[in-house]
Amino acid sequence: MTDSPPPGTAHPSGTRALIVGVALTITGVISKAALIVQLVAYEPSCEPLVAWSFTGACGGLRLLIVLMLPFLVTGLVLIGIGIVLRVRRRRRA
Repeated sequence: MTDSPPPGTAHPSGTRALIVGVALTITGVISKAALIVQLVAYEPSCEPLVAWSFTGACGGLRLLIVLMLPFLVTGLVLIGIGIVLRVRRRRRA
């Protein structure tokens, strides 16, 4: 009989970070794009588009855009970590 691999070694080092990073980045980009389209297409128009005011409907959209930023940044950081871990593992092999 064959033994199952020890836990945590089924995937190469960095693969999980890379997968999660890509998923978070895609989620962040799609969400930000949708919110920006809503902000631009909102009637009555949101003038100015970029402002520090988070009141009203336009402010709510601006706030959601800012709140989605951590998802995008975390995804990009995890992609970087995953790539670094995979490169290190290949150099050792």
